[in-house]
Amino acid sequence: MIIHPQQDSSDTTTSVAVDDDAPPRGRLVRARRGVALILTLVVVVVLAILSTGAVISSMQEFRGGRNALVEQRAFAVAEFGLNSEISNWDRGRNLPPPRGMAIGAIDSANVFVAQGDTAKVFIQRLTDNTFWVRSVGRASIGNAQLESQRMTNMVVRIAYPTINPGGAIVTAGDVRVSGNATVTGTNTDPTNWTQCSSIVGRDTFAITYAPGKTVQTGGSSAIIGGTHADPAAGDSNTYVRYGTESWNSLVAAADISLPGGSYGPGPVGTSTTCDLSGTLNWGEPLRGGTGHVKGCEDYFPIIYFSGTATLSKGRGQGILLVNGDIRTVGNFQWYGLIIARDDIVKGAGTFDLWGSAMSRNANVQDDNSIVGTSKFQWSKCAVESALRGSAILTRTKERSWAQLY
Repeated sequence: MIIHPQQDSSDTTTSVAVDDDAPPRGRLVRARRGVALILTLVVVVVLAILSTGAVISSMQEFRGGRNALVEQRAFAVAEFGLNSEISNWDRGRNLPPPRGMAIGAIDSANVFVAQGDTAKVFIQRLTDNTFWVRSVGRASIGNAQLESQRMTNMVVRIAYPTINPGGAIVTAGDVRVSGNATVTGTNTDPTNWTQCSSIVGRDTFAITYAPGKTVQTGGSSAIIGGTHADPAAGDSNTYVRYGTESWNSLVAAADISLPGGSYGPGPVGTSTTCDLSGTLNWGEPLRGGTGHVKGCEDYFPIIYFSGTATLSKGRGQGILLVNGDIRTVGNFQWYGLIIARDDIVKGAGTFDLWGSAMSRNANVQDDNSIVGTSKFQWSKCAVESALRGSAILTRTKERSWAQLY
């Protein structure tokens, strides 16, 4: 600071104090304005938008994944129902109506899966041999508002052998009939078999044999319908090839496989169920009477014997495949078809057959011998029911499976 000396009143000069730190005259002093608050607000808004977008995106991803999971589960349930129904196929549907399904008829069953998911299966008969199986699967993962539904389907056919026996007995060897035996080629329907009304049959020969072989009769035996020498009876393919099926395929599809030996089968079950756990339940051919097991009426098994089979008592229905002789020594009833690699030998007791018996006579040292009390009755209904009732399912050749939605 510079201090000028003061003068007296007569001196016009005065002293003025001057501050060196004072701002120059003419410059305005203004308040400073910051931008930190604005930037902070902008950053907060941007972060809020990004966070909200991330949450929404995560929620969409979660919902999409959850929906895909429910849809996949519904598809798996539908496949379960489809495979379960086909694996546990009710072969009673294969039979002609009224016991089996009519063409166009629809049968449905519910297959319940864990945790409330269900598969409803619909079976529709398209033709005599083909069925359309649809399975609708529903899954919800415990939440009814998140239910998904998928449908799969498959077209299947019944693969059963094409066999048209030319007689009650068809053989490549000699035949001897004696005693009180009766062999008839008159078409005979089993008693009270309701499906026979849908099966058209015709009479045939009592015995068809290979040319060069003989048929001998004796005692009080009767042959109704005559005998016939047919080259097909002497052809080994007649006994091992059956249209689309063969001996080997039937053996592979056998419901029961047994070694050679003596057996006395009988139906096991109730009026509504059939116990298939054992090896001596060969179906129920009777339709009423003492000991009748209604639950086994539609069970037509394929039974395979790896050696000579001796039947001492009992009854059954279906297809008997015997890799040896078929022998009966007691009271036995069979409804359906018998195919033996060797011979048919009827001993003591009573043997009743509705259907047809085919003997390849591979062991030429023996002959078919039918003695005692026995009845061999040609029955188109019994043979056709056995073929259809024992048939297995196969897929159609092209586009058998599809997912409908």
